[in-house]
Amino acid sequence: MKALIQRLVFVGAWIDKGCQIFLGIQAALLLILVTVQIALRQLDVSISWATELSCLLFIWMSLLGSAISSRYLLHIGVDVLKDRLKGKVKRAILFVSHFILLIGLIIFIFSSFEYTLAQIDHMATTMPKISLAGFYCSLPICGVIMLYYTIIQLLELHVYGDMVKLELSPEAEEPGEEVVL
Repeated sequence: MKALIQRLVFVGAWIDKGCQIFLGIQAALLLILVTVQIALRQLDVSISWATELSCLLFIWMSLLGSAISSRYLLHIGVDVLKDRLKGKVKRAILFVSHFILLIGLIIFIFSSFEYTLAQIDHMATTMPKISLAGFYCSLPICGVIMLYYTIIQLLELHVYGDMVKLELSPEAEEPGEEVVL
């Protein structure tokens, strides 16, 4: 079981690296887009599609950031309660809370997938040849990423008795390295 967890964590590192690269590209694109829009406003020129594209990029960025945060256990939690609990009680509460999260993520993935499919025929207002489904597909994609990390955390909880808290730093873990638990 430990070997399986190590492989899943290794794949998770690659997923995380890909998400971070994609997030960086989106942030750079958003920065350039907003900067150009501000500069052109000084010349009384407007890019009609820039605001809508900025909002849609922000959707992707928010959800990718949330997916990455789930890997590092950075979502809002009640640490005061969790830190005071010990042993089997702590393990049971963490297991139940993550199991509820797992069920919630499955519901979220299926409902957001249906919503994304419903948006295929809806085009962006200022970019008429671009379907909104391309942006709303971030919902099920990021939901699946969060589900993957939650499954890993449940397995770690089952095998190790607690979840392994990863450090959010570039040097902490590279995808090519084995993760020792």
